[in-house]
Amino acid sequence: MSKLQKYLAKANEQAPRKEVVVVIDGDEWKVRQLNLSELRECERMADKGEKTDWFLYNDARIVKATEHEFPWNQEELKKAYKAGTKYELVEKIFRDNPEGYSKLLQAVRDVNAGQSEEEAIEEAKN
Repeated sequence: MSKLQKYLAKANEQAPRKEVVVVIDGDEWKVRQLNLSELRECERMADKGEKTDWFLYNDARIVKATEHEFPWNQEELKKAYKAGTKYELVEKIFRDNPEGYSKLLQAVRDVNAGQSEEEAIEEAKN
């Protein structure tokens, strides 16, 4: 099999991702591992030139890690919380529950622990 055939065959495969479950206020939140493109997107969003918006970076990672099962981009939800984007919703939804926010963020960190960009690239190759 040539390299081209190998990568054409892989194009439509879904790579398995690690996933952890966090319970917040009786609700299960499934937090999955971020892939390389999602990590890069979060970094680009938070890059403000001379400095990084770490709050936006963390909120974006939470959204990306949970959006496979929670409708962050649902218009009715954004209107109810007066949020312009799905990334603004995280802070608003967990405004009165900082512990829940911390649990989600820790789950994102844990499921992606030890995965540098180089490791993510290597995982994507395999």
